[in-house]
Amino acid sequence: MTKSPWENEIFASESLESIDRQFLPGTRQEIEFIIEELNLPPGSSILDIGCGAGRHSIELAKAGYSVSGVDISNRMLKEARKRAQESQVNISFIELDVLSMENYFKKNSASFNGAICICESGLGSLGWQKDLSVLRMIHQLLEDNSKLILTTFNGLRKYRGERVKAESFDFRNGTVLWQLPDDWHGGEKLTELMRVYIPSEMKMLCEFAGFTSAEVFRCEPGNFNRDQLEPDDIELMVVCKK
Repeated sequence: MTKSPWENEIFASESLESIDRQFLPGTRQEIEFIIEELNLPPGSSILDIGCGAGRHSIELAKAGYSVSGVDISNRMLKEARKRAQESQVNISFIELDVLSMENYFKKNSASFNGAICICESGLGSLGWQKDLSVLRMIHQLLEDNSKLILTTFNGLRKYRGERVKAESFDFRNGTVLWQLPDDWHGGEKLTELMRVYIPSEMKMLCEFAGFTSAEVFRCEPGNFNRDQLEPDDIELMVVCKK
């Protein structure tokens, strides 16, 4: 698998500042929605896929849940462990790429009562076949009647107006080429090919993975709800039930 930009320490460190600035202020509202939607009693186990610096994991642990956070970035996980210690919560943070989750957790006889995958955390950068494999892994790790809440880019937006003509967007394959400028001071040239999904594709992937239902809603930082997705929304949310 192509190396993820998040494995680059300089990029991850610089991105952390931007993520904190953009997303930390809305975390409390997102957590309130997640807790209400998962509808689990305190003590239940929740898997946070692509947990980053732990902004959701830590708040869920504060609310009394048993949380396991998975991320590919060593730098992000160092920060997550530091912040968890400062918040006086115990969380299992694991450095792992998403394709290795099933083997890791099955080896440890782990299962979960709920899962979240927020802010394009892994899905999209693998290609649709591997994205489907990841969703199947999550389905296998969840107990019956559990939910997965995931957010990802709203691919429908890319097909509207002049955006469809963007040089970085391959509308035939639904992929967007992301890259840092050539003069980026980190040295290594970082690129990532992202598969963006229209809502019906995202629903199909989740249903092919085995989930009995997959509902699509709009979302934005600090405003998670069950409002109807609009074509020009940047992100979409899928609530899947096993």
